[in-house]
Amino acid sequence: MDFLRRLPRALLFLGREGILSIIRNLGLALLSVVLAMALWLFVIDRQNPQEVQAFGSSIPIKFVNVPTDLAVANTSETTVRIRVQGPRDELKSLVADDFTATVNLGGFPKGQVSAAVEVSSSNGRVDVTEVTPGRVDVSLEPLRTNVVPVHVSMIGSPQQGFAAVGQDTDPTEATVSGPESLVALVDSVVAEVNLTGLRTDFTDRIELQPRDARGGAISRVTVNPDRARVTARIQQQDFSQDFVVSPVISGSPATGYNVGAITVDPAIVIVSGPLDVLQSIDAVRGIPTSEISVTDARADVQRTVQLVLPSGARLQAGTAPIKVTIAIKPAAGQATFRVVPQVRNVGAGLVLTPPEAVTITVAGDLPTLDA
Repeated sequence: MDFLRRLPRALLFLGREGILSIIRNLGLALLSVVLAMALWLFVIDRQNPQEVQAFGSSIPIKFVNVPTDLAVANTSETTVRIRVQGPRDELKSLVADDFTATVNLGGFPKGQVSAAVEVSSSNGRVDVTEVTPGRVDVSLEPLRTNVVPVHVSMIGSPQQGFAAVGQDTDPTEATVSGPESLVALVDSVVAEVNLTGLRTDFTDRIELQPRDARGGAISRVTVNPDRARVTARIQQQDFSQDFVVSPVISGSPATGYNVGAITVDPAIVIVSGPLDVLQSIDAVRGIPTSEISVTDARADVQRTVQLVLPSGARLQAGTAPIKVTIAIKPAAGQATFRVVPQVRNVGAGLVLTPPEAVTITVAGDLPTLDA
């Protein structure tokens, strides 16, 4: 029982001593934590030290808080260069989009003004230490708007045999706004359509670019709407069709010879051109060749010839040269002769009565018969 009476007092004593021990060693514990943190930061800094360096890319300037009745007509600089500070690993991974360069034009009057450039970093571990230039000169002009026509500029050519025959735009006009001196230069807004290789109609929403009367680009103005729906109508202009090659032969072979088989290689060609031109070609007779003379020929005649195509027609690319071979054959005929038979080996004691002449007809090649 005496033990039980003393137990609460003993527990109270132990608790008080424990609390006093913690209080006496709190400073030491905090010091240990601080030293550990310092050691950790030291190691990290040794492995990835802080550095200051020039950033490799220029940062484009954005103009903010421009008075509603004014517009930026010109500026001495459009980009700035910066120096940055931060851990080496962070600096290695930086890109231009990590920074924003702004010029606050709030409260400025029209005319030539000078304003500071502020550059901020989206990376909290990287600071911008220097901006070059730190200020820019800006020309502020009254804001103006104007309505101009939408034009279409065709770039490139459709596939061979096809052509652009027209275009439609929606809308046909657009509003340009910006500094009054620049808006006054805008003659039209242009949608550039690339037709290269097209075979069918083209439809797309194309960005509208402000241009002056000579076609030069105008900057620092806005276009509303900034795109137009453009349809370029593409139509087939050239067609292709197979035609036989029809050799044109002039003259006659030498006497006793005839024209035999005629061989054409290639015998069929592909001709391209407008539909009306192809329809003008006789599909049965085909495409005539340049003239091939066989005058006085006694042997085969072989020529490489040209085709006589109507205006506007052309051979398909890669067509082999046209070779024509005309066979010249001796003409067949017959000849009649009267001959007196010659009698040989008349027997002894016999008397020969001279035979009468006989008629002989011989058939064969005329040149041989005439020889």
